[in-house]
Amino acid sequence: MDQFTDFFRRLTDTSDWPPRWFCGNWTDFHGWLYIFSDLTVWLAYMAIPLILVRFVTLKKGVPMPSVFLLFGAFIMLCGATHLLDATMFWWPAYRLNALIRFLTGVVSIATVIALIRYFNEAIGLRTSGEYESELQFRQQAVQELSRSNQELQQFAYVASHDLQAPLKTIVNYLTLLEAKYGEQLDVDGRKLINTSTAAAGRMRTLINDLLDFSRVGSVAEFESVDMNALIAEILEEHQEEVKAANATVDLEPLPTLTAHRTDLKQVFQNLITNGLKYRLPNAATRLKIYATDEGKSYRFAVADNGIGIAPQHYERVFQIFQRLHSRTDYPGTGIGLATCKKIIDIYGGQIWLDSTPGVGTTFYLTIPKNIKTVQQYVQTDPLHSLNR
Repeated sequence: MDQFTDFFRRLTDTSDWPPRWFCGNWTDFHGWLYIFSDLTVWLAYMAIPLILVRFVTLKKGVPMPSVFLLFGAFIMLCGATHLLDATMFWWPAYRLNALIRFLTGVVSIATVIALIRYFNEAIGLRTSGEYESELQFRQQAVQELSRSNQELQQFAYVASHDLQAPLKTIVNYLTLLEAKYGEQLDVDGRKLINTSTAAAGRMRTLINDLLDFSRVGSVAEFESVDMNALIAEILEEHQEEVKAANATVDLEPLPTLTAHRTDLKQVFQNLITNGLKYRLPNAATRLKIYATDEGKSYRFAVADNGIGIAPQHYERVFQIFQRLHSRTDYPGTGIGLATCKKIIDIYGGQIWLDSTPGVGTTFYLTIPKNIKTVQQYVQTDPLHSLNR
């Protein structure tokens, strides 16, 4: 213990040894060659850990960062031993030199242990060739998905057109039947005509909603959209529903987004009309629309004081064709919120709600400031263009 204490107390004491110049018969050439070589190795060793630290700092998500840092510390300590070897020619601090070498040994063992520990993970790291092969496969998959989506959209358009034609014929013949033989029909006959006409109208609405749902994400041309003007346009187009609900809309200043205008209009139109539709009876409707800046995205909120939604239905309302009420109570197709979710998912955002039955519902949605859909990635990313 006395030797241990004495060692650290005299760590930088050089009185026990002469400078290295006086140990043996050094020639000037031999001595300066030794010094120059040690300093050169020290400079190289010092540069390596600095590069490693900068790499780990700038390159986020680097695998096994602790190994990089340990290896950098090991290299730095190795360099320190060479620096001390060079200074020994004038400053023989052999105790400090021994301590640095001991620390180098400890860190080198820790580096070896870390390498053994992460060996299997290191074996699993892919080479640049493997990454290139996977990238090519993903590019082909994305292009195939884009082609498949285009075919599905074309099919949906053709199918909807073919379904619309007979519906239009049915409605026209029912209208002619009522006009020509209306006076001869009894109450039940008129009821049958009205019921059939209403059913055909609901079918037409359903087809149009399905067609809109299938088209979501098919257009990648974005433009600057002033959300204040967009909401004002939606309210203007639905002024009859606003009046019927005796609604007041509190609209706070909203940002401008670069996105597909029709997509954004579909989202906010569905949320606003839902707030107008699912209102409390005998109560003035209040809507509040606002946005907050969250750095890389905006969080929008559309709040109402309507009938509310029970917690067990929070996820269900975003599923296609899922309705919580009968059509006689609240008309609709059950596609509106599913369309909202599809659009927000494509944009890389999130949509959720918070509600209290009998008090109201607030829908929240985040939209990135820099939106890049899969289709835009296919069209604009230079890596994809290489394989076309």
